[in-house]
Amino acid sequence: MKSSIRKNGTMHHQRGATLIVVLIMLLLVTMLGVWGIRTAMTSLNIATNSQVGQLLSQTGDTPSNYFLNMSNYNDLTRITTAVGQAITLHKERPGREVIFCYKPTSKEIIDTAFDTTVLVPPQQTADANTKATIDSVYTNRGGFCDLTKDFGSSREAVVTQVAVKIISQPGAIGADLERGTNQAEGATETKDKVDAKVRVTTTAIMPSFARSNITNIQSDCIGGSGAVGYINDNLGTELQGKRTVADCLTSYGVPISTQVQEFEMRSRDIQIEAPM
Repeated sequence: MKSSIRKNGTMHHQRGATLIVVLIMLLLVTMLGVWGIRTAMTSLNIATNSQVGQLLSQTGDTPSNYFLNMSNYNDLTRITTAVGQAITLHKERPGREVIFCYKPTSKEIIDTAFDTTVLVPPQQTADANTKATIDSVYTNRGGFCDLTKDFGSSREAVVTQVAVKIISQPGAIGADLERGTNQAEGATETKDKVDAKVRVTTTAIMPSFARSNITNIQSDCIGGSGAVGYINDNLGTELQGKRTVADCLTSYGVPISTQVQEFEMRSRDIQIEAPM
């Protein structure tokens, strides 16, 4: 930029260098500002993802701890609980999943059989995307979590779906006893015999981050009064490759954390009288 001004009969030439410098500085400040905003957004996303992951992990671990910390064998295996129901079903209907929604804020018993749903996994030869079906005898649908309200705490952030499945037959009666001892009636008491091997699959879900309509996700992935979703446990040889609730939720962009815990239910016969 160049201009000429006549003063006292003399021509003076001026250049607009100041304006150019100001524009360059403004451009640099703008670029620094944009870079700072992007850096801040990246840091915020990292922090948010870390918090979401930690919250999901802690929430998903809670139901497993609930089962493991229940030291009373009879309380854990009674027919009115999810584990007890799964053990009973396994005798005549092996492979069933007993599912319930973990709601520790509810006044009801957490894993009562009255609030469970019994899922029948698809056949081994079925397509990988085949959904589960409801058992023809145990038709209750109260075990499906409602993604709009069944939160695990007052924060209303995470919903936790739990599946209980028996994965092996119990050991033979007396397998844990020493040989050559008296097994007459009254000489033993029951303690720590393997009655069942249980696998608990927990899927912690954060529905508020979903990219699609929650109602559609509920119906497609989990199920409810009018629909049945996918199985939760596909770790068995006959179910490898089958689509699960976790797979479905991930496809909708819903943050989840899936944890699997296996434990044995034991009641062993031990010697309480001296061998004869």
